[in-house]
Amino acid sequence: MEKKTKKVKKRAGKVIHSAVSEHAAEKAKEIHAKYGPVIDYPVLLRILEDRKSIRYPVEIRFVADGIEPGMFGLTEPASKDPSDGYIISLHSHFRDRPEALPALILYQSVVVNYADLATAIDAEIFGAGVLGMDRDDYYALVADLTDSLLEDV
Repeated sequence: MEKKTKKVKKRAGKVIHSAVSEHAAEKAKEIHAKYGPVIDYPVLLRILEDRKSIRYPVEIRFVADGIEPGMFGLTEPASKDPSDGYIISLHSHFRDRPEALPALILYQSVVVNYADLATAIDAEIFGAGVLGMDRDDYYALVADLTDSLLEDV
């Protein structure tokens, strides 16, 4: 006798998350193909100006205050209108570390492209893809950079 298995319905949030992750991965591949193989800070600045890559204008700021402890940065809309752009604020510790900026800015830029739908997983997928890295290696890089903030304390 054949066993019947119940079909499990996917939750709406899970489907949306999968769609965002898939789109982030595809977009990252496109950006890497167009701008890679080496994505340094000057190249990243060009990517940020490309509306096919990063949906809205981005301003990068380096700040000492306003970033939660244990975090390296945050991304906020410049106004209620997304077309006014976003502000990516990075800890001032990274101001003179251009080699660190692509990984950190790409992690934050998923909020620019996907707003509240973006998750940490999407940030890892996008950043790793643009930089042409394995996702686990990218995560380790971002974690090490974030941990370097503790050295300043």
